[in-house]
Amino acid sequence: MNFSSISTNKAIALGIVGLAFTAAAVSCISVSTANQDCVVMGVQSNGTSLTGMSKKEVRKYFDQEAKKALSKNAAVLSYKDRSWNIQPNEIGLQAKVDEAAEEAYNIGREGNTVTNLINQMKLAIFGKNVVMTASFDKDKLNAKLSAIEKDVDTPPENAEVSLQANGSIQKKPAVTGLTLDTAPVAEELAPKFEALELTAKVELEPKEDKPFILDEDIANIDAVLGSYTTRFYPGDRGDNIGLAASHLQGALIRSQATLSFNNIVGQRTRAAGYKNAGVIVNGEPAVDVGGGVCQVSSTLYNAILLAGLKPTERSNHSLPSSYVPAGRDATVADGLLDFVFQNPLPHPVVLRVSNSGSALTIYVLGTKADLGGKTISLVSEGPSTRPSVYRIWKQDGKVVEREFLHTDTF
Repeated sequence: MNFSSISTNKAIALGIVGLAFTAAAVSCISVSTANQDCVVMGVQSNGTSLTGMSKKEVRKYFDQEAKKALSKNAAVLSYKDRSWNIQPNEIGLQAKVDEAAEEAYNIGREGNTVTNLINQMKLAIFGKNVVMTASFDKDKLNAKLSAIEKDVDTPPENAEVSLQANGSIQKKPAVTGLTLDTAPVAEELAPKFEALELTAKVELEPKEDKPFILDEDIANIDAVLGSYTTRFYPGDRGDNIGLAASHLQGALIRSQATLSFNNIVGQRTRAAGYKNAGVIVNGEPAVDVGGGVCQVSSTLYNAILLAGLKPTERSNHSLPSSYVPAGRDATVADGLLDFVFQNPLPHPVVLRVSNSGSALTIYVLGTKADLGGKTISLVSEGPSTRPSVYRIWKQDGKVVEREFLHTDTF
């Protein structure tokens, strides 16, 4: 065995170990010296090295970063082509500058001398990122979001078709209703504000509420299919007529659908605004709440007949009415008698009401082509105590159909 060789190898090994310890010691001393009274090696913030900064300098750095961040919009909320900005001062958004500076400076100084030296060595190798956070006033944010919510929220509006004084038809498009819930928006924004991730962008998603009458429902309406006028004297009875007729304004009846007079007008009560006026009870004139409403249902009855619509439920008074020819009335009573009709035409129809204060006119607007070029008139035959009513359909001036409707007995 060569003892001299073994001794040489040991000497080399000991030398290497010694050099390693020396290097480590030198490194420790070097790191310790470099980190004295300043941010230790390896500490950074979002890619910017903070190493070597004094306590004052690191605070100045975070103060500048805070000003830079808070010069932007805190958030931009958008919906389609609309947008709303939230400014930092509107929600009391403040960067935690002092906390970030303290954290950066204190990294590697939390323990005893040995622990700090070891931690600083690790930091020099692996690094440490300091993120500046922020605080904001939740009540102010909720108030700002509530204002945006009110701006977004929109009630649905039906598409409308109206008859102008010159006989032309004007259409107004439908408006889709919107309802915004801002609670999820606040939850989404909070962590972004706290992390100073500005400008936060949120695409709002309000709930859409479609109106009952859509643009496509009135797209083909181009003519007055039928209309009828009755007259009355102003007063309590006239007020009842106007109130009941107002509920018919703009009513849409889709193809094959029906309309119930009682359902759309509602109960005739004092609470609903109706007054005492003349009525017929058991064949005798009387006074009751809602007197005059039957004139509205009778006016509607004649208008829908002239428009080619189909009555499915109708009753006559026990006495002839003065405002329509015998046999062409339609009496109604809460919970007892209703007037119902169906739209058998291919397209929807819309009711329009005109009330001058002494004359009530109900128009049925629809698609002219649905009548196939035919015109309609009404004829009552027989004595006034037992009239028979017919609907006469003509085309090119010639009768093409004589439709029997009913025979009434008074």
